[in-house]
Amino acid sequence: MKIFDGRPIPVFPLPSVILFPRIVQPLHIFEARYIEMLVEALDSHGLIALALLKPGYENDYFGSPEVHPVVSVGNIVAYQARDDGTYDIVLLGEKRARLEREIEGRIYRRGVLVELEERVPCSAEGRKNLRLSMEALLDIALRGMGKEHSGLAKLQKSFAEESSVGFLVDFLAYHFIKDMEFQQTLLEELDVAIRARHLLDALSAN
Repeated sequence: MKIFDGRPIPVFPLPSVILFPRIVQPLHIFEARYIEMLVEALDSHGLIALALLKPGYENDYFGSPEVHPVVSVGNIVAYQARDDGTYDIVLLGEKRARLEREIEGRIYRRGVLVELEERVPCSAEGRKNLRLSMEALLDIALRGMGKEHSGLAKLQKSFAEESSVGFLVDFLAYHFIKDMEFQQTLLEELDVAIRARHLLDALSAN
C-alpha cells in the first residue's frame, strides 16, 4: 500500500542521522521551524522524511542546503512535549523514498516523494550467495555485540525469515557503520544482495 498518496511530506534535514526502514530513531526537536513541522505532522499523517545533508551544508544551514534525494520516511510513534517548548519524539522507519521536488509555503521543508522498493535475488544462485553474505554478516555482528546484547534475539529472528534479509542488512548498517555518507550509500542501494556485499566488505575491513 502506498503511504504517501501524493501528499506533501515534511523533510527534516540532518547532518548525522540516517533512518532505515523498521529502525526506531529517537530525536530531540528544538528549532522553531521543526517544532512547527512536528505539530503539523501530528495533526495530519504523522510522517516525517529524514534527509541527510550534503557536505558544505554549514554555509546555508538556516536556508535550504542540499540534501541527498534518497530519504527514509518515518512514522511518529511517540512524542513528549518538554517544559521548555521543545519535543522528544520517536520515529519508526517505514519506507525508502526519493525526493522528487520540494514545495514551498512553510517555514520548514516539504516535498513530493516517490516510494522505493528493495529487490531480492530471484534466482536460486542469487539467493544462495545472499544467504552466504548474511551468514558472514551475522557472524561479524554477533562477535561484535556479545551474547548478552539485547539485539541478539532480534537478529536471529530476522535471519531466520528470508523476507527480512533487507532489514538485517539495514539493522547492521545502522548499528555498525559510523560513516554517514556510507550509510547513505547503503540506504540508496535497493538491491539487497549488493547492499549486503558492500556492508560485508566494509565490516570485514575493520
